[in-house]
Amino acid sequence: MEPIKIRTWIMWALVLFVLGLLADLYFFHFLFKQKTPPGLTDEAVISGEANTNSTNGNGHKVADNSFISTDSNFENKESGVNNFLESLQKCAPEVAAQAIATPEAFIEYLRKSVGIQNEVVSLENYHITLPDGTKRRIHMVTSDQSNSADKTELRFFAVDAEGYPERLPLKGDETLESLLALGTTTRHEVRSQLFLKDNSILNLEQHDQKVFEFQYNNQGKVLSCRFSECRCP
Repeated sequence: MEPIKIRTWIMWALVLFVLGLLADLYFFHFLFKQKTPPGLTDEAVISGEANTNSTNGNGHKVADNSFISTDSNFENKESGVNNFLESLQKCAPEVAAQAIATPEAFIEYLRKSVGIQNEVVSLENYHITLPDGTKRRIHMVTSDQSNSADKTELRFFAVDAEGYPERLPLKGDETLESLLALGTTTRHEVRSQLFLKDNSILNLEQHDQKVFEFQYNNQGKVLSCRFSECRCP
């Protein structure tokens, strides 16, 4: 048999190399490429909610986890679905039997009838408008909730015309009352965790005294609701 020439070996090696590159391009850059939703740029996808970003010393936006659901056009919009009672009957039939019809009535029932053993407010936000029309945010953030000596930090933010927050320095002698006195409160948000006397646990977020969302762990059955749209797996 005639031996294969070196030139033929080189040619086949080059062909296999090119085929490998093409396969890589097809499988990894076409089949597995993540698509960006129409109308959104890569920057928009990465940043997520613009209103939950602050800025650092270099002017770059950085995440600030002390914001609560600031986008009233999206996160605070009710879906129109109301399956609260049906879900409550699945997760807590003993409570549903008390003719509880709304999330607000449910929270009131837990507070008064079951009783609160301990309540921890982890985050509290105030939206205020100054006399000149400019916007401010006041955040009360509680850290290390596992410690009996929880530390509450007061944070103050300015909000520009586009809704981007910028953290403002505090002198150190400010109080919540003194900052609230700077303007008119237009919105109040609270995120808390309630430990009930029957050993059940409620994670709750309220906006202007209205239940925005909650998760109620009733001895292993978890009822999750946003407004009146709920699920009980």
